[in-house]
Amino acid sequence: MRALHLLILSLAAVGPGRTGADSARVATLLAALAHTDPVICDLIGDQLGNFWMGGEPGRLGRFDDAPNVQGAKDSLAGTITDPRAVSLLVATLGTENPCVRRVAAKLLGRSVVTAAVLRGLLDNPAPRIRESAAFAAGVGERRETRAALEHQLADTATGPAAMAAWALGEIQDPASAPALQGALRASPPRVRLASAWALGQFEDASFAKDVLPLLRETDPVMRATAAEALGRMKSPRVGAALVGALKDRTAAVRRAAVRALADLHERSAVAPLEGLLRNDPDREVQRECARALGELHAASSLDALARALADPDVLVQREAANALGELEDLTKAPAALVRATTSPDVDLRRHATKSLAKIGDLATVQALADRLGDEDKDIRLAAVEGLGEMKVEAAIPGLTRALNDRDPEVRRAAAEALGKTQE
Repeated sequence: MRALHLLILSLAAVGPGRTGADSARVATLLAALAHTDPVICDLIGDQLGNFWMGGEPGRLGRFDDAPNVQGAKDSLAGTITDPRAVSLLVATLGTENPCVRRVAAKLLGRSVVTAAVLRGLLDNPAPRIRESAAFAAGVGERRETRAALEHQLADTATGPAAMAAWALGEIQDPASAPALQGALRASPPRVRLASAWALGQFEDASFAKDVLPLLRETDPVMRATAAEALGRMKSPRVGAALVGALKDRTAAVRRAAVRALADLHERSAVAPLEGLLRNDPDREVQRECARALGELHAASSLDALARALADPDVLVQREAANALGELEDLTKAPAALVRATTSPDVDLRRHATKSLAKIGDLATVQALADRLGDEDKDIRLAAVEGLGEMKVEAAIPGLTRALNDRDPEVRRAAAEALGKTQE
């Protein structure tokens, strides 16, 4: 509790308007993190700078007796320019505590530290410091360190080498591809994993041949990472291999393969994905399949997606309802989708109503009209817009009532929809 109290004080002591933390702020933060629970430290390290800039007007939503720490949080989200703070961060890169080391490296990456200093740190005798410097270079996307990072791929210590590969992926300079391709063939497994991920960040189909063999590795993390990278590369020659990965014994690999096939818009995957949607034991795989089928737009997926609306998992139902609205040349809405518009789950109702509106089946005019009284504004808006696109006289009574909707956006949409209907 004392460590957490120190952390709060470290945030509270800086006034608003700071663009970057000074050395006192950095020192207090790192000291507090060193004495707090490792989970708390790691959570803060993950989120540092991700959502701290700004704040609610008048601190609305905050407890009345809470300290005003927004300015301090903003300072830690900004670029650190204080030379003493930069020196402190550099000095912390070799600390025993891995979380504090990571936070220091993250802040250093978002500071004005020079490329020369980073290159010197990448050549430090201590593996921890080399690893931390590579992380800082990746966080800051420092292209000036590219050559030093490429050299570090051959580091005798796995940590610095793997972090160098990660950093090159963050920097995304295609000139690093040959070095990463070499690391992919000859390095320890962790370095190969990071190199495969990094090559995927370039989104270049020419690197697919280097990553494709990794789908046959024994390590499921390697297989999943390879599938993800192949999806980003957009190569037209990897579809069959990724379809094969849909049968992988590890659910994480199947999920990655599903996402990759959707990214590739691989139409040959439609039937296998429909089969997984029906039969895969992993609910998340099923959700990914429903989402992917929507992105592939094949009208043949209608039956599989309609059946998925009866799945025990409401998240699967939501994805299926959403996907049905994305299918090509679909003019008749399945009865299951119409039923889903009355679900007690508001998100499912919303997805189903929006899809029903997109399909434009004239037989569903009444179903959409019924949604004009829904408690959810987005559902009412979708129903109004769908009825307007149908341009049928049967929609006029419902749209006329919607002119008195409590929400002005719905009222405006109803007026526009009536204008279309009466043209």
